[in-house]
Amino acid sequence: MSNHVTLPRLSRSLDEVRSQVFGFVEGVQDSMAAKGFLPARLNLNRGVVRGLLEIFCWGEWQIYGLLGRLLQQAAPYYSTGDWLDLHADSVGLTRRAATKAEGIVTFYRGTASDTTNISIPAGRIVRTLPDGTGAVYRYVTTEDAVLPAGSESVSVPCEAEDYGAAGNASSGQICELVTPVVGIGSVSNPTGWLTGEGFDDIGMCLQESILCHINGIRHIAACFTQRCHNMLSVPGVTSVSILDQHPRGQGTVDIVVRGSDVLPTEALLEKVKEAISPHVPINDDWEVKAPKPVPADISGVISYTTGDAANIIQQAKSRLYALFAETSTVKDVTSLAIGQDLTRDLLTHTVMAVPGVKSVEWASPSEDIVNVSADGVARLNSMSITAELAAEA
Repeated sequence: MSNHVTLPRLSRSLDEVRSQVFGFVEGVQDSMAAKGFLPARLNLNRGVVRGLLEIFCWGEWQIYGLLGRLLQQAAPYYSTGDWLDLHADSVGLTRRAATKAEGIVTFYRGTASDTTNISIPAGRIVRTLPDGTGAVYRYVTTEDAVLPAGSESVSVPCEAEDYGAAGNASSGQICELVTPVVGIGSVSNPTGWLTGEGFDDIGMCLQESILCHINGIRHIAACFTQRCHNMLSVPGVTSVSILDQHPRGQGTVDIVVRGSDVLPTEALLEKVKEAISPHVPINDDWEVKAPKPVPADISGVISYTTGDAANIIQQAKSRLYALFAETSTVKDVTSLAIGQDLTRDLLTHTVMAVPGVKSVEWASPSEDIVNVSADGVARLNSMSITAELAAEA
């Protein structure tokens, strides 16, 4: 948000408080001594007096900290948690609660004979491989299942252990059994495995909406910013970009919406229209649409100095997949946004974070920058990554 007021600094460090208090006491002693009212100066460096002053300083320091926190929460732009919800309630808004990712994982038969049924009790835990930061995301099966004799696999519903968008793993990322099942050799999450997306709460967008209400803004661009919270509250919508610089001529606004698979369905776009149309003046020229996909083919050779080639390739792919995912599952990788160009520098930076990687040579994309329009989004078309041991210098 722009044009917000910077909060005044109310907090003080303990040293600042101590300097102020001790300076005040010394000043009082000087004044009293000058008038002959002080037969002996107090020793402020030790003893009971020093202890009492230190307790007083600590208490004053705590009060300054409390005042600073109260000032922050009193301003909607800076407020968080329950305070933000209170500000939202005052203008008729509510926060979208964080949710857990839900979906279907596939359990595959191991080396056991295929002539037996395999029971898979609810509560089995599966997980992703560690991402570039070492983070692992775990999921718990929510129903009992049976892999019938003669079948190689069975689909089982599961739910992320933690709330938030980080649980929206890309296909193939869930590949480890934490709690083993006799007869089961492997697990995976297929393409389109998500049945319910995990969401983080959307505090910043809620702050934007509150301030628009408070300011009474009525022009068209601000009106759509004000309804950003409503759009993101529509199930299936994961991000929104508002193009308010007259994309189709004077006075027009485009709302570009992304869904769980980047490109939203027509049904989802209709739901977004329904969510915002009651709050937009009838004569305004606005359009809700999907981003234009810009296909990206990623191909490169990693040169590494230490580690296992297969593991390095796996980590590199995991990080690159996170770039193109609707919501990144890698903490230090941010998914490409609507209108964001894809650059070789970004790809290199993403892969170089894998331990042991020395350099990367990209065969594709062939250009340094893949241009993406303001209403477009880079979408992964193919990926081929190999690794070779770096030659000794």
